[in-house]
Order: sequence, then structure tokens, then C-alpha cells
Amino acid sequence: MRRTIAIASLVAAAMTVTPVPGLLQSPLAAQDAGDDDDDDDDDGGFEDEDDLDDPDDDYGDDDYGEDDHGDDDYGDGGDEDGGEEGDEAGGDDFEDDGFGDDDFEDDEPGDDDFGEDEPGDGDPADDDAAEDDFEDDETGDDDLDDEVGDDDFEDDGAEDDGAEDDAGEDGSADDDLDDAMSQDDDDDAEESDGGDDDDGGDDREDDEGESDEGDDDEREDDYRDEDDDDGDDDGDDYEADEYEGGDDYTPPSDQWEYASIETAAERSELDERDRIDTDREGFRYRRAEFVALDLTREDLDLLRAGGFDILESEELDSLDGTLHLLRGPPVGSDEDSLDAVEAVADPDVFGFNHLFDGSSVRTRRKRDGSIPRRLACGCEIGLIDTGVATKLSHFGHVSVVQRAFNGRKAKVRPGLHGTAVAHLMAGTERHPARPTTIYVADIFSGPRSTSGSSFALIKALDWLASRGVPVINVSLAGPSNPAVASAIERLTKRGHVVVAAAGNDGPAAPPVFPGAYRGVVGVTAVDGANRIYRYANRGAYIDFAARGVAVTAIDARGSVRDATGTSFAAPLVAARVAGELRRPDSARSRQVIRALEARARDLGPPGRDPIYGVGLVEGSD
Repeated sequence: MRRTIAIASLVAAAMTVTPVPGLLQSPLAAQDAGDDDDDDDDDGGFEDEDDLDDPDDDYGDDDYGEDDHGDDDYGDGGDEDGGEEGDEAGGDDFEDDGFGDDDFEDDEPGDDDFGEDEPGDGDPADDDAAEDDFEDDETGDDDLDDEVGDDDFEDDGAEDDGAEDDAGEDGSADDDLDDAMSQDDDDDAEESDGGDDDDGGDDREDDEGESDEGDDDEREDDYRDEDDDDGDDDGDDYEADEYEGGDDYTPPSDQWEYASIETAAERSELDERDRIDTDREGFRYRRAEFVALDLTREDLDLLRAGGFDILESEELDSLDGTLHLLRGPPVGSDEDSLDAVEAVADPDVFGFNHLFDGSSVRTRRKRDGSIPRRLACGCEIGLIDTGVATKLSHFGHVSVVQRAFNGRKAKVRPGLHGTAVAHLMAGTERHPARPTTIYVADIFSGPRSTSGSSFALIKALDWLASRGVPVINVSLAGPSNPAVASAIERLTKRGHVVVAAAGNDGPAAPPVFPGAYRGVVGVTAVDGANRIYRYANRGAYIDFAARGVAVTAIDARGSVRDATGTSFAAPLVAARVAGELRRPDSARSRQVIRALEARARDLGPPGRDPIYGVGLVEGSD
């Protein structure tokens, strides 16, 4: 009776409520954004002036140790009146710039304030010239949002965006943004289908579900076969030269570059077009769409009677259940629809079709172009991220199998982040005893409107489980989603290990998921001196620390880069676990984690703490 009343009430709703589009970028959109702080990366490997006397500085008032350079380490924008005694020339703890007066925020005389300087003051870690502020100066040559910049670091495939490329005013607001998670040119855009309808209607004709290739057509990417034009949808039929230079803008070697960034205004405009709203906590989801696990036939009939459409239902091969994608009725709000589903289904297995943000990172070309030697893990390991540029020679000593999950017509498209993370897993040299296979589940390539969706994420988890991958690295950060949580719980109960980044929203930020789920290994980032990354999240869910500041990685064009963020620390831990776990095994996985804890180097206060977890993973620095 409760179900019937709930459904009848929903259908009888008399007023249509127009959902409010997302006006601001999710607080987790900058998953790996941040600064080249806390380390020696800007001084060519030498210690910065304010690093020398402050090994315990955790950049915040809650530091475990004495801060010799004032208490403005995190979030307060600089010392007042020049800082405490001992804080040199302006009280800045921003690191790495070699100047004492660039407080990162808004000190008036600072040469490199990053956010508030006058046009041409320069970026704190790059150079002191006028052309590279990455901000809003009106005439900078290479600013992210400048009006006349030569290139806005977007994906338009041209060297000069021109004056008309200001917040999309050229009429194609979006050709720089639809491929935000990949580094390829827009002339490949036809490979993705849907997601761009102008009428705001549903764009989901046949573009959701598995990629065309299917399980039987999957194969390892043959990165040595330059003539592979078989036309199958296995994600390896891209032209190698698209990712190794071409006509794309190449920043100077010492200039930090933002990847995959949408401004708040751009995101709001595109989200309205793509029918994307935000929930009460500010997380993005696909308007009127819900994901659920294991609804019965009776449940589905009741939902249809209440005005719901069943967009897709898919059997999960390894997670033992059925995944459903639902569209709510056209009347009432999405919250009303969520309540209606709750009256029918188990609230622990359904939720909004949230869109998890990929990692928006800051990277820069490494000055000397060198890559530290590292053995491949000699393991099977999974990665949920963007696609990987497997034709690069850097992957010649490992096997890579990848598949796209954001729509049936989606093809794997190599991105900076996925390529960098996979390279950290692959190392530089073949393992002497065992082969290494990396399984890549790309949930971003395809329509922007469903990029990073919970529906795609659950399918990706099921695929990796079906391949018997013992360890899965998830390079996402977002809200707690009941359906995703249930899928991960089923994985971990079967002996799989899920490793995820701690997040990069700062010490005071709330936990992010999936890293904060019970049973998931949460990894934070430290610099070369084992100091915490200043924008790393903190909390009881932090299990381990690993090097994640100015780590050496490659991008989708094969360029060697420095990269910073907790998602660059997580794969080092995942590879270490995978090297000890040959197949999913609950008892063995617990043994491996306990052994890793026993060997971890304790950082911060004695024992486990919310900053470093149990400590630094051996060999990850």
C-alpha cells in the first residue's frame, strides 16, 4: 500500500518543477589541481629556501611540528604584517618560487601571487614574464581564460584560439570542452555520439552501454602495429602522431599547464545543454536519471506505472546482480522521484546517476626529460580513468587491454591522466620474472553528458572483476553513491582490492569517494621530503602515503612531465599490492595489506594518523 500511495502521489503532482542547473563547478572538479608546493620541484632538484628548516611543516595550523616560517601555511592567504618572526619577506610559505613576497593570495607587492596579480606578473612556479599567468590578465599570451591568448590550453587543435575564443563566444562554446578528458584534436569528435542535443532533450538513443567491441572482441592493444586499421572498437585505432606533437600548443618546459579544466561559467552553460544538475551537496548528476541494482520485475512494473522509464538493464557478470538505469517522470522534482524509488526499492542500492569528476591536474614538461628507472610490477592490475596512449614506446614492455564504457558507440580516446597513471604502473623496465598486464576501463571517452557516470563506473568495475583483475586503481573523486558503494562492497568481499586517491580538496574538506568507502585503500600524497601535499584531504579513511608531488610521468603525446596530486600516489600503492596478489583472494588480500602496513614508514605522530595513515609505502618515494 505504501508503494501504491507513493507512486500515485508522484503521478498526481500538478506542478512541473524546473530543476536548477549546476551553477558552480563541483568542489571535487579540481581533484588534482593544486600547486607545485611542498617540494623541490621548482628549483631543479634543490631544496627551496623555506624547506630547509621546516621538515615538519604540514602547512596548516594543525601541524604536527614547529613551523619556522609563520602559521599561514594553508588557507589564510599570507601572514599579517609580514608574518611571524622568522618568516622572511612577506610571510609566504607557498614554496619553490625563490621569492619571499609571493603569498599565493593577494599581497600587494607580490610578484607572483597567481590569483590577484596585475596583468603580466607571472605565475609562481613558471617564469617572471608577462605571458604565462594562467589567469585572467587581458593580454597574457597563454592564459587559461585570457581574451586574446595564443592558446587557452583547451583541445581545439589550433595554436591560436584568437580573441573570439572567450568563454565560448565564437558560437562553438564547447569544442574546447567536449573532449576535456582527452588530449586529442577535435577532428576526432565524430567518434563520440550523443550528448550534444541543443533542445535539451534526452540524447541517449543507443549511445549507452558497452563499447561495440564486446568481450569477445577485446584484445590487447598492439602498440607496435602502426597499420592496425581493422576498424574494431578496441580503442587502439588512433593515429600515433596525434598524441606526439602535431600542431597542438606546446608550453615552455618550465610552465605549469592545467589539463581538462572548465571554468564555472563554461561548466554551467554546458551542463544546462547536457541536462546535468547538482544535488543538495553540490555534486553533479544526470538530470532525472537514477541507477539501481537488483530491482525485481514487480519493482520495475510499479516504477513504470509511476511514470518511470527503464532506459537500460544489464546483467553484471561478476557482481551477481542486475544494473538498471532509470529516467524519472516528467512531473515533480528529482528529489520527489528519488523518494518514489525509495518507496519501491532498497535505498541501499539506488541513487542519482552521479557524474564523477576526472582528475584536473597541473603538470609541466620536465626540464631534463629524464625518467627514473622502475621495474614493472609483474602483475595484473586494473585502472578506471581516461584512455591510455598505448602506442607510445613507453608501454612497449607491458600489455595493455582497454575498453570504453561511456556509451555503446564510445571509443577509447587517450587522455593525459590515464596515460600518466598507467605509466606509473608500468614502470620503465620489464619485470624479470613475470609479465605485466594493465586493464584500462575508460569511463570518460564518449558523450560529455554522461562522462564519468555512476552507471559507467559500475559496468567498468564488473568488467574488471570478470577479467579476474585482483587490484583496481580508481582515479576518481566524488559523492557517496549507494549503488556504487554496493558494487565496490561486492568486489572487496570477493577478494579484489580497490585502491583510490584521498582527494585534493584540502585538509578541511570532507571525505571523497570511492576512497572513503569501507574496505577501499585510500592513498594520500607526499613530496620528495615526505611532507604532506598541502591540498591532500585528511581523515580516518587515509591508509597509506606515497610520493605524489612532482612525480615523473608521461602525457598522451609521450612528453615527460612532472605531475602532482593524490591520484599520482595511488597507482604506486596499487602496483605494490598487485605485485603480491596474483588473483582475487580475500584471505590473501588481507595478508598483503597487513604486510604493507608493517613495512610502511611511520610519518607524523607515532602510529596511524589522519594525515599519513599508517605511513609511507616502502619504495614508493
